[in-house]
Amino acid sequence: MKKAEVVCKQLDCGSVVSISSAAHYGVGTGPVWEAKKIRLANGRSQCSGRVEVYHKGQWGTVCDDEWEVANAEVVCRQLGCGEAISFFGNAHFGRGSGQIWLDNVECTGQEVALTQCSHNAFGENNCGHGEDAGVICLGNLPKPQITLSPATDVGLGDRVEFTCTMVTEHLGGTFILQKNSDSFKMEKYSDNDAAMFIIRKVELSHTGSYHCKYRKRLTNKNIDFPEGDSAKLTVTMHLEQPSISLTSPSAMVMFRPDKVELKSGSSFSITCSVHSKYQGGFFYLVKANLSTSEPKPAFGHSIFLLAYFEFPSVMPKDQGEYSCIYGINISAVLYKSIPSKSLQVILTGSSSGSAITGAVVGLLLLVLLLLAAYFFWRRRGQSARAMVTFSSRVGEVIKQDKEEKTTGAHDGRDYNTLANEYGNGHSPEEKGAEVDPQSTLERNVTEDLSGRVCYELEPLIHS
Repeated sequence: MKKAEVVCKQLDCGSVVSISSAAHYGVGTGPVWEAKKIRLANGRSQCSGRVEVYHKGQWGTVCDDEWEVANAEVVCRQLGCGEAISFFGNAHFGRGSGQIWLDNVECTGQEVALTQCSHNAFGENNCGHGEDAGVICLGNLPKPQITLSPATDVGLGDRVEFTCTMVTEHLGGTFILQKNSDSFKMEKYSDNDAAMFIIRKVELSHTGSYHCKYRKRLTNKNIDFPEGDSAKLTVTMHLEQPSISLTSPSAMVMFRPDKVELKSGSSFSITCSVHSKYQGGFFYLVKANLSTSEPKPAFGHSIFLLAYFEFPSVMPKDQGEYSCIYGINISAVLYKSIPSKSLQVILTGSSSGSAITGAVVGLLLLVLLLLAAYFFWRRRGQSARAMVTFSSRVGEVIKQDKEEKTTGAHDGRDYNTLANEYGNGHSPEEKGAEVDPQSTLERNVTEDLSGRVCYELEPLIHS
C-alpha cells in the first residue's frame, strides 16, 4: 500500500483507492524499469544539471565522493537522455538544499538505476552541498547554427566567412563545416562556443548547401552532436553594366547614349567599355536586339576594359539602336552582363550629295557676284563723262580731255569760242580774213546725254 501511495503521489493522482497484482491490467512487454526517482536540476535542459534523488517523500542531492563517468552513464540512461557527455563535482550546477541522500556511490555502468549501485545508506554522508554531483547527458543536445558573411549570394573571387555556433555547456570541442553534396570539409577546435571558417576567394564550385557539426571528445570515445540546419551559398558572376560611346573621326566628337545623326558614307567607331575585376573577357555589339557582332577581346589596364567597333563607311543598313554586352567564359560557362544603354544612329544624307550641293551653291553665289559687279559698272559708266574728239574738215584735231571736263581746268573760253577758232582752220591772226559762206560753221551747239557736241564738226566718241 505504501508503494502505491508513492506512485499516486508522484503522479499527482490523489489517494490510493486499491492495489492489484498478477498482471491485473494485462501482461506488459519489454524491460521492467524501476520508477524514476531521480532528476537533474539547475541545468540548461532536462538532461543536464545537479543530480537529485527522491526518498521518503523529498528530494535530496548526491555527494561527489567516488563520482565517476560510470555513475553518470547510469543516471543518463535512467533518465532516457542517452549517453553521458561529462560528469562534475563541487556543485558545478550550484548548491542544492535539504537532504544529501547518497554518498560514496560506485557504479559499474550496467545498473538500471542509480540506487542499484553500491552506496552508503540513505542519508549517511560526510559531505556538504558544496560537493553536490552533476552530469551532462547527450540527450536533447542543441544543434549548431551556421551563418554566412557578407551574404549567401556572393560574387566570384569574394571572401566568405562561415561561422558555426553552439549554445551549450559542452564547451571544448571540434566544429566541422561540411558541404552537403561533396567531400568539402573544414575542421577547427575551439574552447569557445563558436568557430569561424574563411574562404578567401570563392570559386563557382563552392556553390551549394553547407551545415555545421560539433564533436566532443570523451575519455575513450567521440560524441557527435546532432547535425545543424543547412545554409545555401550561391556564387555568381556579378558583371557590371558596360558603357557605350560613338566617335566620329571627321568631327573628332564623342557622343554619349542618345541619338546621333551621321551622313551616309562617313566613318565612325563605337567604343564599349566596362569597369570589371574579371579580365580576359570580350565585348558584343548588339543592334536593336536583332543581330550581334562577332565578339572582340577586351583590353585595358587594371579594372578598366574596352573594345572598338569600326564603321569605315556607314550605309543605310547601319542605322539603328546599338548597345554593348560584356561576356566572359569561366569553366566552359559563358557569363554575360546586362546590355548598356542604347545609342541610336540615324543617317541624314550622303556625303557626295552634300559635296555637289555645296558646289552648286558656290557657283550661284559667284554668278550673283558677277551680276552685282556688272550693274555697278554700268551705273558708274552712266554717271561719267565720255571723252570726245573733234576732227575738222582740214584734219585738225580738237581733243577735250575728260579730266579737264571734270575738273573744269580750261582756259576760260567756252565751247563756242573754241569752235570759232578751230572750226574754220584759221589761226587767230587770220581772224580778220573773209570767210567762205560754205565753210562757215553755224554756232548752234546742242547737248546730248554724253556732253556737248557741235554737229558742224565730225565727232568721234571714244569709250
